[in-house]
Amino acid sequence: LMTGQIIAVPIPNEYAESSAEIERAIDIAVRESEEMGIKGKECTPFLLQRIVELTGGASLTANIALVKNNARVASQISLSLASMVTRAERPVLVIGGAAIDVTSRIGATRVTETLSATSYPGTVHTSIGGVGQNMARAAHYLGAPTYLVSAVGDDAHGHSIKLDLARIGMDHSYLQFQADCARTAVYNALHKPNGDLLVAVADMDINGMLTGQQISDAFDKLEPGIVGLDGNISTLALSTAIMLAAGKRACVVFEPTSVPKCTSVLSALLSISRSGIDSSVSGLVQVITPNALELQEMAKAALKLALVESAPPASITSEIANTHHQLSVDTVRAALTLFPLFPIQIIKLGENGVAVVSPRSCDQSQPVVRHISPLKPGPIVNSNGAGDSLVGAVLALLHSKQITVSPAGHIDLSPEEIDDMAVRAQRASILSLESPLAISDKLTPRILYDER
Repeated sequence: LMTGQIIAVPIPNEYAESSAEIERAIDIAVRESEEMGIKGKECTPFLLQRIVELTGGASLTANIALVKNNARVASQISLSLASMVTRAERPVLVIGGAAIDVTSRIGATRVTETLSATSYPGTVHTSIGGVGQNMARAAHYLGAPTYLVSAVGDDAHGHSIKLDLARIGMDHSYLQFQADCARTAVYNALHKPNGDLLVAVADMDINGMLTGQQISDAFDKLEPGIVGLDGNISTLALSTAIMLAAGKRACVVFEPTSVPKCTSVLSALLSISRSGIDSSVSGLVQVITPNALELQEMAKAALKLALVESAPPASITSEIANTHHQLSVDTVRAALTLFPLFPIQIIKLGENGVAVVSPRSCDQSQPVVRHISPLKPGPIVNSNGAGDSLVGAVLALLHSKQITVSPAGHIDLSPEEIDDMAVRAQRASILSLESPLAISDKLTPRILYDER
């Protein structure tokens, strides 16, 4: 249940006939209390005793029956909820960075790519951010039970993150406060007047401090069904989370974060392969959500590390790119190259929408590539967090579908279902683009599930 519920339980039928008699007794008892000047805390005991006397004990018998009926209905509800042993009981677990976002936007003036060594008028906004935290926050807003495992400093910024998660009703018990003067991560972004990112500084060293034991503890306690990973955490943390997810048949979604960080998942898979724990790493990560540049960098690294055998023939990539004019040959080649490792790819194309790669319904070994047209936002306020909102929406949608991961690492979603998921996830991105916050506080489950 995502909200509190009030359930009205009537008095049992066999006692309903006495209700008129009890109502008359209540009227008499209230009038007598007023005539006798009985007020305050003495009023209720007097009324209860007098009503019992006036009804000859019928009111007491009826009240006892009502209480028993309430308990009976409450126990039935409790048993029904407890019997709902479904995938929905397994929460979303996000493992990644939590940070303080400092978002600066230069005022309406002409700005070139090269800035002068001077100050510019504009606005500065501080909020809670970090890729993992953004993903988790979006999934939480969108109705999925979500937990975040993240390293923060034992400093003002770290405690601000904890307090803000508590403010929105999200669990914060898996935040890992680091000692030894570790700094909470800070992401400092400078945007052009139109909202496009100009430059950013990311102080994210603390994200490498999560330990395998901290991640293992969260898996053991939460038994997650969906696991979101961001590329900021260490190779050890990634490989630990991937193997734990495989053991629990949980669906893994990897958000590459940036071009420098996007290959971290490949290093983790290589480490798993070399460890001898699992020589085949295909299907250990079910979903990736890169942009086009991250996708291409991941494909190059996968070939270099021999995690995939070869790139697809040029004739195939050209044919697909010609069919979907918004997709470049390089993007198609990279997507098909990575398909043996990552069977579902939701590729963020910015203002050009989303590309989707997934197995064909009739043959899991064969990919199908589609282009999903973009949704048009209103005035863009801030582009920081739009991609994270989309990924958080994907996590929430996967959770709502109660998906099952097969022993081979496949999830039972048709291309049509994945396309629908990509369309709905874009709605979350739109709200972030229109908000000064990285993750819009206007996100609600209705955003995803209302038919439009």
